Amino acid sequence: MKTMKIALATLCLIAAATPAYAHFPWITINEEGNVQYFFGENPADCTYKLPGSIAKSEIELVTAKGTKEKLELNAVETDDFVGRTTSKAIDKNALLQSKVTFGIYHGSRLDYYTVHYGGKLPASREDAKKHSADLDLKADLVDTEQGVDAYITWQGKPLADADILLYCEEGHEEASKKTDSDGKVSFTDKEVEDGLNGIMVGHTVQDESGSLNDKKYESASHYLTVTFKDPQDFAKQ
Repeated sequence: MKTMKIALATLCLIAAATPAYAHFPWITINEEGNVQYFFGENPADCTYKLPGSIAKSEIELVTAKGTKEKLELNAVETDDFVGRTTSKAIDKNALLQSKVTFGIYHGSRLDYYTVHYGGKLPASREDAKKHSADLDLKADLVDTEQGVDAYITWQGKPLADADILLYCEEGHEEASKKTDSDGKVSFTDKEVEDGLNGIMVGHTVQDESGSLNDKKYESASHYLTVTFKDPQDFAKQ
C-alpha cells in the first residue's frame, strides 16, 4: 500500500509541473556529522545525479544568533550516495538551509528551498521563530504532545490550503495533508516515525514574471523540503 501511495504522489507532482520527475534537493546530517546534500524523490532517494544548477547551490549553517555561515561541500559519487558532502563533521544539532533556482520549465521558474533541523524541535511556535530558516518559503516545526506541527509561511505570511507530504526515513509517504488558514498542519506521533523524517510543499506564484538566462517566464514555482529527527528519538537518549 505504501508503494502505491508513493507512485500516486509522484504522478501528481509530475502533473503539477516539476521538471525533474518529482526530484527535489534534500539536506541531512549523517551519523558521522557530515552534511549530505542530494537530489531525490524523498529523503531516502540519494543516488540520483545532481543537475548542474543544483550542484552549484550554496549551503548555509544558520547560527543561534541568526548569522549564516557558508559550508564547503565536495562532490561524491558512490553506489550508496550521489551528491555533495562536507569533509569535516559539524554539530549534529545544526540548522542548515539552501535556496537555488533550477531553471525554467513550461514557462515557470523553479526555485528550490532546502532545510534541515538537526536538533530537538522547540515546544512552542514562539521558540521556533527564534531559530528559523531565513527563506521566503519555510516551515517552522514544533514538537507537541500529539506529534509535530508545521507552520508554513510564504514571505512571512501563512500559506493556507497548501499540500504537505510527510516521508519517513525509508522514503515511504506517511501522510498527505493541507494547511489550515494559519498555514498550520499537524502530524501525529504515529505518522512521524523513528529517525529522519522529511516534508515537502510546493507553492506557485502566477504573476511572478521575468527572464532567466535570456528565457522569459510567466510564473514561479517554489518547492520546499525539510528534514528533521523524530522528537521522541531525543527522549530515548
